[in-house]
Amino acid sequence: MLPIRFLPLLFLFFTACGDPDAEVDNSVTSDPTTATDVAAHIQGVNERSVLDKDALKAMLPAKLLGMERQESSANSMGVGGFDIATASATYHTGDSGGRRITVTVSDGMGGNLANMGMVNSFTIDSEEGSKSTKTLQIDGHKAIRHFDQSSMNGTLAVIFDQSVVQIEGRRLNRMEDLESAFSELDVDDL
Repeated sequence: MLPIRFLPLLFLFFTACGDPDAEVDNSVTSDPTTATDVAAHIQGVNERSVLDKDALKAMLPAKLLGMERQESSANSMGVGGFDIATASATYHTGDSGGRRITVTVSDGMGGNLANMGMVNSFTIDSEEGSKSTKTLQIDGHKAIRHFDQSSMNGTLAVIFDQSVVQIEGRRLNRMEDLESAFSELDVDDL
């Protein structure tokens, strides 16, 4: 599973790929508002403005699955008309080899952006040895879960209209811990 930070790269990849038989316009334009206009249009498709980093950070509880929050961060940026905010928190049992969960909430680059809607059309169900990938519906949202039964490590990405919640777990007690962690988050504003 690609980490959330690769979503902008996927966006660029899908928008760069097109019909191989289409005519290509190799002319260079010096109009700097073109990219800004496109970004504004895409941002305008979203139903609400991007939540600020503090609102995202407030979604991350002090305790998750009985583990205390050990570290957290939040940031936001605006690039070329796109506003993106991210908050992340790590929860663990305190010992270096124990259970650990990291939750990252990103807002501003989700399913409403051009070609990112393709993510919602993918269905992935595979098993190989102790590893599995499954497409789920969680609270009406598409989710993709990767899990390795031998290491008890996995990820869960839940895709909202303009947001993504990613949960990474290490040394979990069971695969369902990923969904249980998601259910403890207050993500109603997404």
